[in-house]
Amino acid sequence: MNKLLNSNFINLLPIMKKILVLIFIFLTGCGGKENIELEDSVFVDKGISVYQDNNPNNDVMMQAFWWDSFSDSKISNNASYYEFVSSQLITLSNAHIDLLWLPPSSEGEGMGYHPRKLFDFNSLHGSKLELEELLELIKSRKMHAMADLVFNHRVGTSTWTDFTEPAWSCESICINDEGFTNPDAFGTEPCGATDEGEGWGGARDLNHKSVEVQEGLKDYLLRLKDLGFDSWRYDFAKGFPAKYIGEYNQSTPYYYSVGEYWDGNVNALKSWIDETTATTSNQTTKKSAAFDFALKYKLKEALIDKNFQVLNENHALANFDGYGSESITFLDNHDTGCINRPECDNLYSKNISEINNGYAYLLTHPGIPMIWIYHYLFSDSTGALKKNIEELIEIRKNKGIHANSSVEVIETVNGSDGYYVAKIDDNLLVKIGNGNYQADEQWSVLKSESGYTIWSK
Repeated sequence: MNKLLNSNFINLLPIMKKILVLIFIFLTGCGGKENIELEDSVFVDKGISVYQDNNPNNDVMMQAFWWDSFSDSKISNNASYYEFVSSQLITLSNAHIDLLWLPPSSEGEGMGYHPRKLFDFNSLHGSKLELEELLELIKSRKMHAMADLVFNHRVGTSTWTDFTEPAWSCESICINDEGFTNPDAFGTEPCGATDEGEGWGGARDLNHKSVEVQEGLKDYLLRLKDLGFDSWRYDFAKGFPAKYIGEYNQSTPYYYSVGEYWDGNVNALKSWIDETTATTSNQTTKKSAAFDFALKYKLKEALIDKNFQVLNENHALANFDGYGSESITFLDNHDTGCINRPECDNLYSKNISEINNGYAYLLTHPGIPMIWIYHYLFSDSTGALKKNIEELIEIRKNKGIHANSSVEVIETVNGSDGYYVAKIDDNLLVKIGNGNYQADEQWSVLKSESGYTIWSK
């Protein structure tokens, strides 16, 4: 708790400093215009968001990390990653962020995507105590914390296959895993069922048919709940059948669940979502959402390649009735954004204007939009992108745009002078692109930037 108090005190230092400056200006009689400009720049804690309603359909989500964020020099003063996020929490709450996706919290290799000791919550991101303090802060702002669940695979503690915390038998590992087939493998030979999904060569693929594995992962979810998490993000969802997502979701109450089913085919995403509604015993449970990779790739074609016509098609999950609530829309994440990952090809854009236009689309359209914290805090050193994202969130919240909002595409024109124009809920009119489009007199400009304009009735 001392670290929590210290973190809160650190958060207040910039405010205290600016208050002292204001007092000095007042006492020394400086001019009014300068006082107003400084007063406008003072950071103010706005308290719990006025839009907080505990309904995920109205949420804006943020992925609150990037690759190797735990060791990035942007996290200064020897703070852990957890302490860094704690120091940013009031800013994120002020921006009306509802749901924070945090990195894998168990001890493991690097970022935690090769988990080793599932029940040990001291990791390179910080200590268990720091994690608990962060989760307590998130809860105090009536925000939600999403745990990253790496359920497809694990690594051994001292050999390829010796699992500890919890200890599992050879049956927990698929018989066709590299731990059995690779001549360099050492340790207990896997003896579980054949892998039911895509394999992952960097770690041991788990046998989800095993009662030992199922019960262990359900126990893990309960431990995460006790820490303060209430939402789930399933990593590498192609690695095991969707019925296990349904099984694990049903085992523990949660706020929101989403899977990384990395596929650019919107129909494949729909099928996977539908399959998450059944457990291993064919009981019916609530759908899991999916990250809308199909939309991500279409936005690249439209906003970067200027092929705006692709947005006329059923290009997004949220275009289909009943899937808006299960669609997480995004531009980039820790995998695709290529921060601290030289082997990675950027799949959206490094151009600030194009990133800005992408968020203009996401934050005015259905689905649950996800902002990447690296874009928000670091991509634009001028702060303009951060400010625009905050203004777009405010527009979304104020105008009641939500996961299941309706979209009517008005017009698309391809080319560098082209554009995409759509009406959202008969409430907003959005033009994205450099081309000239004149809205009729019933619409008034709400926000206008170089690459987009938003009108309101």
